[in-house]
Amino acid sequence: MNAKTYRLLTILIILLGAIGIGAIGLSLIAKYLQTQQIQQIQQANNLLAQKKYDSAVAAYDRLLETQNIQVDRLWTNRGYALLGLKQYEKALKSCTTATSLQPKADLAWNCRGEALYNLDRQDGALTAFKQAIALNANNLTFQLNQGRVLTDLSQHEKAIEVLSKAISQLESQSKSPQSEELALAFNDLGQSLLVQQQNKRALAAFERALTYRPEFFAAQQGLAISLYRLGRYQQAIEIFNKILQQPELTQEQQAINWLYKGISLCQTPQATAATEAFAKVLQLTDNTQLNKIAQTGCGIR
Repeated sequence: MNAKTYRLLTILIILLGAIGIGAIGLSLIAKYLQTQQIQQIQQANNLLAQKKYDSAVAAYDRLLETQNIQVDRLWTNRGYALLGLKQYEKALKSCTTATSLQPKADLAWNCRGEALYNLDRQDGALTAFKQAIALNANNLTFQLNQGRVLTDLSQHEKAIEVLSKAISQLESQSKSPQSEELALAFNDLGQSLLVQQQNKRALAAFERALTYRPEFFAAQQGLAISLYRLGRYQQAIEIFNKILQQPELTQEQQAINWLYKGISLCQTPQATAATEAFAKVLQLTDNTQLNKIAQTGCGIR
């Protein structure tokens, strides 16, 4: 091999080596940047988990300006943070963007359903929850959300079926069940059972809701109504009294509970107390239906 050929081969080897090192370097840089992205995403997710919703939204906004990975998840999680802030229109837009980017994103469909539900667009919410369930039938939260919408849409038989099944599965899980989810689920089940006049089952459902969340206003009220319907008037009155001690009740909520208390008192020897309860209703609300019942007093049938 002559000197010229040797020098040429040497140059080629050096160049090939440089190219190889360059490729490795670029690969390392890419991995580093991706790691940085993942860390930033995790930081944003941690803010969401900690319910620091304003900070989470700001973090997701920054990520969406630069990230090219997990974009649909970023839009989804941003939507959940906005749900936490009760900014439902913005949440709907964020989660709709996520479902457009990834139509098979079950959590994005659920987020979309929750936003629609809170915007009182129950039909759209039901469609979204059904889509989430179609994509992931094992997520019980999706089923519980569907049951809640069915209750609101007065599809009570279907709601009872869906909620009963989901509750049974959730309680049987080996890990500790989410008390908030179960409180809401048992309350929704109780509400549908009340409408269906299944008062004993409704009573049991509300009692279970209260074991998970003792100060749950809706479940307390449902429990008292169930007791009234079952002829257990004194127990119902005691619970209505407890409810009426809660300072955060709206005037309308106070009026409804005074009305039920009055109706319950009518079934006891305490007629004077019933009259006073009905007078409270008239003081608290201009609701025509409630006032008409209160004016009728113990003559109501």
